[in-house]
Amino acid sequence: MPARLRDLVRVLVEFGIRVDPPRGGGSHWKAIAANGSAFVLPANNGLRTELADVYIRELCRTMGIDYAELKKRL
Repeated sequence: MPARLRDLVRVLVEFGIRVDPPRGGGSHWKAIAANGSAFVLPANNGLRTELADVYIRELCRTMGIDYAELKKRL
């Protein structure tokens, strides 16, 4: 099930992950964990972008988050 970037950012902050907006003229947001791992989120519609499950699952793998727990908090 896709999720809006706005909701995903809120949940990632709860997990202690910093989410930086794009710098310059780009459209990709960056999620950065405390251990230094990073994941790029494609967001061509800004906070209204709906991210597919493929990106959310890979984000969870990269950041070490339980996918079911993240989906429950959305």
